[in-house]
Amino acid sequence: MNLLIFSRPGIRIFQELRSSETAWNALRFYEHKEIPVGVVIQVSSLSAAISLASDLKYFIRRYGADHLFEIISGVYCTPSVAISRYVIRQPPIEPWPWKIWYWVKGDGNIEKYEMYPASCTFDDNQTRGGYVFEVHCSEDEYSVFRFL
Repeated sequence: MNLLIFSRPGIRIFQELRSSETAWNALRFYEHKEIPVGVVIQVSSLSAAISLASDLKYFIRRYGADHLFEIISGVYCTPSVAISRYVIRQPPIEPWPWKIWYWVKGDGNIEKYEMYPASCTFDDNQTRGGYVFEVHCSEDEYSVFRFL
């Protein structure tokens, strides 16, 4: 299980977390590393990931563009799906009916697509112009995404 926090364009969220004693005290128990699009924090369970995201909420809102929870290797979910999975404690529906593809470009901007972006060449989630993530979202989030 991983917590992935995307940096805002032009900001290194890893550096901001290191410079804050409060954030660094929260992270001291977890293995974390900086990646080109932000920071990934390895946690043992979904409940730990939700708790850590809550502890880092100020930093995520101030320095981050978005955050996701890795539920299966290479598959992420939004916070609302993670919380509902934690509360319900049931395995996810297979196949998941509501998906959004996040394309994090080299400059840090995030674009969202309903289908895998055709302009991306898939190579271990890395593309020529950034990174692509498969994200499970709730039905409401998907409806809002399609409306916008």
